[in-house]
Amino acid sequence: RDVLPLVRQQIPDVTFSITGGTGSVDISQLAAQPGVNFKGYLPSVVPSVQASWGLVVPLRKGGGTRLKILEGMALGTPVIATRKGAEGIHIQPGEDILIADTPKEIADAVIRLLGDPALRTKLAANARKLVEREYNWGVIADRLVAVIEQVSA
Repeated sequence: RDVLPLVRQQIPDVTFSITGGTGSVDISQLAAQPGVNFKGYLPSVVPSVQASWGLVVPLRKGGGTRLKILEGMALGTPVIATRKGAEGIHIQPGEDILIADTPKEIADAVIRLLGDPALRTKLAANARKLVEREYNWGVIADRLVAVIEQVSA
């Protein structure tokens, strides 16, 4: 409602896909716009995320690990997220991810990302390295074993 019109002022033919559920959010106005696709729950988001030029995670509240962000990074898709959305992930804004909190900041980040292939490449590569270094299952399992050994000692 707030971001897409701002993006379309600069990039009129941009398309926007939403995966998963929309909960109690009224999507009727958004759904009526051309170029807006509601994909619902998919057996796998991998093809959809990999085909995208960017993954936008505009979380304003919530807790837990932001698996959607890590998944996008692992798939080599540049990510734009709010500070709340990226909370708890060891990111470097501008290097691994773009951080934007207001609708205007999110729109500006989308426009910047879509217009800058070198930025998309840099963010995707750095984020992928971050996930491999910090969040792959081997690294996590090793950390868990170390904690268990420390506690049991």
